Amino acid sequence: MKKYVLMTLLLAFGCAKETGCVKITLKEETNGRYYFYWGNLTVGIDEDGSGQPLSGSVTKKIYDQYEVGDTFCLD
Repeated sequence: MKKYVLMTLLLAFGCAKETGCVKITLKEETNGRYYFYWGNLTVGIDEDGSGQPLSGSVTKKIYDQYEVGDTFCLD
């Protein structure tokens, strides 16, 4: 379910030019994958009802170019 919500949100951000940019609230590297997190904690609701920030996977090169607080625009 999480992956479905994430993919839907990524498609929505990628297709909407006015909302294609996000403010990075957290950066994380897990198992060789790099993630940016953004948005309000209550936006993404898990099956158990807990809030999760929205996230997207990026390359290491992009990950290294941005800091928390920067604005990242999806292509």
